[in-house]
Amino acid sequence: MDQSPVAYAGKLDDIKELLGLAAKGPVVWLAVLSAWYQVQEHNSGQLQLFIHVGQNYAGILLIAAVAIVAFVQSREDGLQDLRTSTSTTLDDLNVKGTLKFVERSANLFNTNEDKNEPAKQAMYFEAPTVIRYEPGQSLAPHYDANRSAKTEDENRGGQTLATLLLYLNDVEEGGNTRFGLIPGIEESSPNDTKLTVQPKAGDALLFFPADKDGEFDDRLEHEGCPAVSVKWIARIWRHIDRVPPPFGLSNSELLKLD
Repeated sequence: MDQSPVAYAGKLDDIKELLGLAAKGPVVWLAVLSAWYQVQEHNSGQLQLFIHVGQNYAGILLIAAVAIVAFVQSREDGLQDLRTSTSTTLDDLNVKGTLKFVERSANLFNTNEDKNEPAKQAMYFEAPTVIRYEPGQSLAPHYDANRSAKTEDENRGGQTLATLLLYLNDVEEGGNTRFGLIPGIEESSPNDTKLTVQPKAGDALLFFPADKDGEFDDRLEHEGCPAVSVKWIARIWRHIDRVPPPFGLSNSELLKLD
C-alpha cells in the first residue's frame, strides 16, 4: 500500500481570489505610488504619470501572480502532511469482495427495478479504495467536494456528490470520523459536541459533500481522528458524471455487474 494521496481542491479558485484581491488593492497602490515618484524624479507631466501607472501596474501584477502561484503551490506541497494513512485501489471485480462492495454500493443509488442499474450507477464511481490508518495516523479536516470541480476534476467525473465509507474493523478507541461543523447527537457523539461516527466492522457511513446539481456544501467538512489502534476502511466516491479509467472502472469491469 502507498501513502494516501491528497488533492488541493479549489486550487484555481484560490489563485483567482488572491489575484483578484491583489489586483484591486496592493497592486494599484504600488503602481500609483511608484509612478508618482518616477514623475517627481524626472519632473514629468500628467501624461507620463498615466503611462507609468499602466506600466507599473502590469509589471507589479505579473510579480504578484508569480508570488501567488508559488504560495498556492507551497500549500499544495504541504497538504500531504494532512493525510498520513496508506491506501490501495481495488479495480478488479473478479475479486468477490470488491464485486459485492461495488454492487451493494450501486444499489444504494438504485431508483428503479432495472437489472442493469448497478452497472449504470457504478459508472459514476471512482474505483473503490482501501485505506489503512496505523496508530497515531489521521486525516486533517477537509472537504470531499471541490468548488473548482468543473475544471480541476473534469477528468475524474466532475463534482463529488456522495462519499461512502465502509468500516472494515472495530476500533475501540480513536479513529472516529468527525464532522466539525455539524452539532453532535448523544447517540453517536456522547463525548463530543460535534457529530462523530465510531468505526464498527460492517457499518457504513454515507454523506453528500455536494447537492444533486453539484453545488458545494460547506457544512460537510470532516476529518479522520487519530487512530489509537489500526483502522481499516473502504471508500467509494460517486461523481456527477461518468468516471473514466484510470480513476473509474473500465467498461469490461462494469459488465461484470450485469
